[in-house]
Amino acid sequence: MKARQASGSFFEEFWAARFRLRGCAAASSGRQEPKKLLIPLGDSRVTSIAHLSRNFLRRFFLKKRPLACLAFLPSLALAAPQSAAAVAAAVRQAAFAVAPPNATISLGPVTGAAYMQACTMQLAVSISGVAPYEQAAAHCSSPAWTLYVTVTVAARLPVVVAAHALLPGQPLGPADLRLALTPVALFAGRAVYTDPAPLIGTIPLIGVAPGGIIAQSDIEQPVVVQAGQTVEVTVVSGAVSVSVTAVADETGRVGDTILLTNQASGRRFTAFVTAAGPQVTLP
Repeated sequence: MKARQASGSFFEEFWAARFRLRGCAAASSGRQEPKKLLIPLGDSRVTSIAHLSRNFLRRFFLKKRPLACLAFLPSLALAAPQSAAAVAAAVRQAAFAVAPPNATISLGPVTGAAYMQACTMQLAVSISGVAPYEQAAAHCSSPAWTLYVTVTVAARLPVVVAAHALLPGQPLGPADLRLALTPVALFAGRAVYTDPAPLIGTIPLIGVAPGGIIAQSDIEQPVVVQAGQTVEVTVVSGAVSVSVTAVADETGRVGDTILLTNQASGRRFTAFVTAAGPQVTLP
């Protein structure tokens, strides 16, 4: 089993005291002093500081020990593990201080706190890395130790979602849509809406579950002009606008540019299709 010499204030104190106890007992019995102890860091049986202290002291008192050796015990009895909840609270507070608005924070395991002696000072936490994956370093000055915790920052933005189940082919109205704070990771790389207004009158191409995000690829604009239809085309020049009758040569949806023919002159021209009909804007 891989092992290394103990480091950190509590482990140094614990194993040094254990070494002194064993050395004291060995000296009193005439046995050779034990060699320097190593800590098997991967030993699954060592689950907490209390476990280390309890088991060692239990084994120690099962045998007769000189009273002088008991002088080494007070520091072990008083040692207490660091609260994992306190470490998590300090890390969350530091992470929220640098996170974007409406972000959610999730932490990795903080079980390592059980192997640290309780900090007598306020924990100092520093955050490094780039969202969404960051790292927090919780520093204790007395006794001196540092615990590293992974931090995941999930930013949230208000986007348009389905207020109820939406059926494909049914035009959308105001009652079909609502805004909801949504983790960016759920729509990253997709074109979504932050305002319901542009979606009014559009037609879903697929069914959308309640609360589902509505992306631009999920809807199509309604048909405003049918090919062969006679329509009024608005021609705008600055503050002046006039109407011209024309025949649509193509079917057009909102946002399309279609070709039309002026019935009076026979000339063909293009117009931009809006919700109100074709429009030509002159420079």
